Amino acid sequence: MPEYRDYLFLPFKDATSGEETYGGGRYIDFRTGDIQNGRLIIDFNKAYNPYCAYHEGYPCPIPPKHNQLSVAVKAGEKAYGKAH
Repeated sequence: MPEYRDYLFLPFKDATSGEETYGGGRYIDFRTGDIQNGRLIIDFNKAYNPYCAYHEGYPCPIPPKHNQLSVAVKAGEKAYGKAH
């Protein structure tokens, strides 16, 4: 859709996935204008759970293997209140 052509999202997993956060990973949204001088500052406080963490029937992309962080990201949305 043209109105979203400059939107990007970053799916990721970290050491909290499946423990303190949704096991399928979390997402962060960006806009292409957030990239300055070829760099992007990632604010993990903006990480959120995908819709499938809350409602059955929503398909969610699985973060690619190279987006799996070995560190625990203790920021952003965590507990999702439901086991899948």
